[in-house]
Amino acid sequence: MRRGIDIDLEIVFLAGMPTRPQPKKVPPTTVQSNVLETLRELVGPEEILETGRRLGVIQRQRKLDLPALVEATILAMSPHPGVQTSIFVNYLSQTDEPMALSSFYDRFTWPFAELMQAMAWRSIEAVREVTPEGKRRDDLGVLLKEFRDVQVVDSSSHLLKRLARHWAPSTSKVKPAGVKWHAVVSLKDGLPVADRLTEQKLHDSAGLPDGALAAGALTLFDLGYLDVARFVDAILRGADFLTRLKSTHNPVIARVHTGKGDRVKARGMRLEEALVQGVLLDDKGALDLDVLLEANGKSATARVVAELSANDGEFHWYLTSVSREVLSIDDLVEAYRLRWYIELLFKQLKSGAGLDTILASRPGAVAALVYAKIVALCLARLLELAVEERQGRHATTQLALTLVLARCGPLMLAHSFLKQGITLEQIERRMMNIATIVAKTRNQRRERARRKRERALGYAS
Repeated sequence: MRRGIDIDLEIVFLAGMPTRPQPKKVPPTTVQSNVLETLRELVGPEEILETGRRLGVIQRQRKLDLPALVEATILAMSPHPGVQTSIFVNYLSQTDEPMALSSFYDRFTWPFAELMQAMAWRSIEAVREVTPEGKRRDDLGVLLKEFRDVQVVDSSSHLLKRLARHWAPSTSKVKPAGVKWHAVVSLKDGLPVADRLTEQKLHDSAGLPDGALAAGALTLFDLGYLDVARFVDAILRGADFLTRLKSTHNPVIARVHTGKGDRVKARGMRLEEALVQGVLLDDKGALDLDVLLEANGKSATARVVAELSANDGEFHWYLTSVSREVLSIDDLVEAYRLRWYIELLFKQLKSGAGLDTILASRPGAVAALVYAKIVALCLARLLELAVEERQGRHATTQLALTLVLARCGPLMLAHSFLKQGITLEQIERRMMNIATIVAKTRNQRRERARRKRERALGYAS
């Protein structure tokens, strides 16, 4: 569902940003492993201007060099604070447009955030087009023979400036503002297939993206997403899932497949009751049961599995819709460990592309920066494909390539200068312009801080 800038921002973040716009698909022949040329394709002026007009970005800011702003925002992928200042420097480097830093921040509107979201999904599709079909097939083993995809759902939280607390409340009293990025990631290529951006305080289960639990795919969840009604609906429409079982979830046993005790008596009993009374016992450290899930007048049969962990000596419990013919107890436990891949994606975005450096306080700016980081991640994936073509798989790590790309931002800007035919004299003039504006802004900030200290000490302002 599309949302415009005039809607109440608190409601927007409660409901989440649109889960997935429909970007113009990049033809496979135009996407190559050459990262710089691919960047030109992804952030080409024609595509950006077309999307900008449709979303209302250009109508509101007619003097804006929109392609330059998009590219400047993407290339500011530093893992250090001050990302908006880096964008400002990148933008002035390309345009030589005189302006104050405060007025530049005003350009990060809600329509611009929607534009960056469209660019992010355009980039994801571009990388997906050139990713070899069997790139991660060995990692997923037999799963891709049974499912068209294996997907993981999780979220990553990011604290913001205190000024954002009214529209993006967090659960921290010390840091009262924050956002949460929810993602559904395909393990075939390690890229999102659906996402949602909400305030950090919203529970994971309520922030689940619309694209989750797709038919034909196996979806892996953590405990934060356990919702019986959601799982009943998924089973009834043929979607498969695998998650941990909460200690408070106490389903009714329908049948015991692996386990000792009185199997007949265990039928119809609550799981906890059967365990406490000794009616149900593990068989060599394993249990495998059919259970009945009921919610909203609907019911479905699912599977509960428990295995005694050799690491901590505790039973680990799982809830799934996957049949025993597809995954045995051991295979199911191993499959759940694949959920760790999404943590690697979050690490690349945080430590590599600088997702944790977002300190903006307005919703349009925050959302735009989040999606710019996703575009940067896609460029790093293209660099990874290029390295693999030359050096083979596992020649380097994805995080290392993301960090390399972040440090190569100036080189990519230099490539842009060559395309524009900018002279050395023009570059020097732009450097002086940037230095003057940034120094003036810093002096103004220091002067405000000085006056604040003097007022606190009782001096006249």
